[in-house]
Amino acid sequence: MSRRKSGFKAKRGDLIEIPRTLGYKHWAIYIGHGDVVHLTSDGASGDVSFRFSSSAEVAVIKREPLTEVTAGDPCYVNNCSDTRFEAIPVAKIINKAKKSIGRKVHYNVLKQNCEHFVNKLRYGEKISYQAEDASLAIGVGSIATVAVMGVGAILTLLLGGHHKQ
Repeated sequence: MSRRKSGFKAKRGDLIEIPRTLGYKHWAIYIGHGDVVHLTSDGASGDVSFRFSSSAEVAVIKREPLTEVTAGDPCYVNNCSDTRFEAIPVAKIINKAKKSIGRKVHYNVLKQNCEHFVNKLRYGEKISYQAEDASLAIGVGSIATVAVMGVGAILTLLLGGHHKQ
């Protein structure tokens, strides 16, 4: 679900999508004057380097120039949930974003990531489509593994019962 606008013309309160080379997207919220607020690893600038398997990482909410956060990668305005949810008034979005700067928070790639953070600011809803996609992929992979193991077990039982003595 993407409502990406090419050609960068962000307004205050817009969600900024930054596709990264490893296939994930980093997200920030535009607060004006070329700055964004985003959830990132402590000490990093725009580069989210959390380990996928970790659920105990600490992240920090930062205000930084968009150019630093993008680090040369393209970026897009992507208010993808405007058709599903009503955006909170811009003044409240910006106020909440600014009040959160400097806070350290628990980070979990599937439950509390940068996309959850910005959607909570804009819509009041913790949403991450990339986390939902990852969860679905993990679930499908698990189901497929169990199915293959089940078929293997059935075949072993069926074929094992036909031994000649």
